[in-house]
Amino acid sequence: MAPALLLVPAALASFVLAFGTGVEFVCFTSLQPLLGGTHKLGPDTRQEWLTALQDPGILAVLARDLGLLLLFVGQHSLMAAEPVKTWMAQHFGVLQRSLYVACTALALQVYYHVLGLGEPLALKSPRALRLFEHLRHPVCVELLTVLWAVPRLGLDRILLASMLTLYLGLAHGLDQQDLRYLRAQLQRKLQLLAGSHDGDAE
Repeated sequence: MAPALLLVPAALASFVLAFGTGVEFVCFTSLQPLLGGTHKLGPDTRQEWLTALQDPGILAVLARDLGLLLLFVGQHSLMAAEPVKTWMAQHFGVLQRSLYVACTALALQVYYHVLGLGEPLALKSPRALRLFEHLRHPVCVELLTVLWAVPRLGLDRILLASMLTLYLGLAHGLDQQDLRYLRAQLQRKLQLLAGSHDGDAE
């Protein structure tokens, strides 16, 4: 029973983070950023869209975005097809998944290059980069949950969980400045979610 109780808050936290990311994605793909962030959508949203879609500059941006999206979706769909997976397994063996991930990263690099974004980490704030230097990747928290939240722990599982927990724990070097940054990010997420609920109420 105890492991199941531990999984509930972990699953809830994962859902909240995924939902917050989804809200940011919707904001990112909305018409307002497409128009440069200065245009305010009026009550007649349909007319706003019709006006926007008559602008050659916006159509060019949409065409470029569609091409990048098709590149990403095409790569995922093609490499996930069973004949391709079988061929890759025969020729690359256990490296099949690594090759899939590498091709996905390559598709994303094309996206970044076309948009002139450069290295992804270069877009992060100095405070975020400082935080990344002081701890392992946040997904490691989920890894620890998977390692420990099981009904039974054999000796091999205890050894694996203990060593990886020690490995992850030794990399922890958070200080007050990092904690203030994390607190500010949490508040920003909560405000974003609250703002989206207020918009729905209107």
